[in-house]
Amino acid sequence: MNIRIVYVAQGYPPESVGGVEVYLKNLARKMAETEKVFIFTRSKLGNRTHLETEVDVDDGIELTKLRVDQRALTDFRSTYQRDEVDVIFRNYLLEKQADLVHIHHLGGLSLGMIRLADEFGLPVILTSHDHHPFCPRGQRIRNDKRICHKIVLDECLECLKPQTVGLNLPAKLAMYALAKDRGLTQLREMHKEIERQFSRVYRIIAPSKFHRDRIVEAGACEKKTLVLPYGLDLSLVEKVPPLAKGAPVRKFGYLGTLIPSKGVEDLIIAFKKMKTKGCELHIFGDAAPYHGLYDYDRRLKELAAGSTVHFHGAYQPNQLPFTLAQIDCMVLPSRWYESFGITIREALRAKRPVIVSDIGSFKEAVTHMEHGLVFPAGDVFELRDMMDRLAQKPDLVAKLVEKEFSTETLPDHCSKLIGLYREAVAERRAGGKV
Repeated sequence: MNIRIVYVAQGYPPESVGGVEVYLKNLARKMAETEKVFIFTRSKLGNRTHLETEVDVDDGIELTKLRVDQRALTDFRSTYQRDEVDVIFRNYLLEKQADLVHIHHLGGLSLGMIRLADEFGLPVILTSHDHHPFCPRGQRIRNDKRICHKIVLDECLECLKPQTVGLNLPAKLAMYALAKDRGLTQLREMHKEIERQFSRVYRIIAPSKFHRDRIVEAGACEKKTLVLPYGLDLSLVEKVPPLAKGAPVRKFGYLGTLIPSKGVEDLIIAFKKMKTKGCELHIFGDAAPYHGLYDYDRRLKELAAGSTVHFHGAYQPNQLPFTLAQIDCMVLPSRWYESFGITIREALRAKRPVIVSDIGSFKEAVTHMEHGLVFPAGDVFELRDMMDRLAQKPDLVAKLVEKEFSTETLPDHCSKLIGLYREAVAERRAGGKV
């Protein structure tokens, strides 16, 4: 008997094409081969009405899109708990008669969705892809790009100011939510609500050991939290033609969302400082609104002016082979505590050397001088030197790509998840405490 699974997300392709969204699409498609899968996702407002739902079918999977106006907030509590979303999700669960809910992100949705699933007797699995909701911004990085090594509520207030103002809230609401004493009280209430709702979750999945340690440190229950790396669909990357033997690196590439925490500015600055002539930098991805910043793509293009930096915009999952074939080396200069590094693994499986920053889970994926090069996050001179090394030393490039790189495959990953799902459903039906 198959399991009826509801996946919950804050975005889904083709509208949202970040690494997590693509992973979820691949996961849902593979799971649907043996199980009954439904997708419930937040969607951009566009020209629709706030909280309007739209049902579509994607790869044979029913996809319910909830249009959400991110500016339609009544108070600080509604940044993490939206009662009106809970009502819609309650009716959705009644209609789908699911066996289990697997939440991938609640950004722009509601923590109360966990409670609803639990009260309906459904076990809840939650995959933590970033640092939300413990960090309201999701990335534990401040506006000046300093990492929050620990979540300190006093310091959260400064970060939340531009985020809240960026949502176009009335000035009086910003003052209400962010005044020092009252703001701290509301942040404490938010963390209490996170603790209450997360206590209902059957298991919390982290894709790397580093990320597991960070979310446990932030408040996730250690006994409920396990490490399960993402499973990748390798069929696409295996179509990428190999680099020409002995050829130097000339085309560097970045694949991902264009936001300040990803370090794209560092990459452009380092590229412009390169000593090797005849190189190009190809940037694939779109800019996303970032806590009040809406013109980041324009700033990047101004920074890149006069150089051989090419902006290609977003790419869809099925375009990955074509995209990787256009570059000789992948550079990921992130500044925040990344939770996994899907793009790193895709590049390595496509026999492309990588240069990555020494931050977050990236260090679990890449050992310096084995499959790639690792530089101190934010150090544009060290990054520049590493790019020059790969451009000038084809023997080093050959050494980095010759060693086989192993990663979790999508079928193995799904098999492990199905085992977890069946365990959770059986325990719940037997009356065990989830």
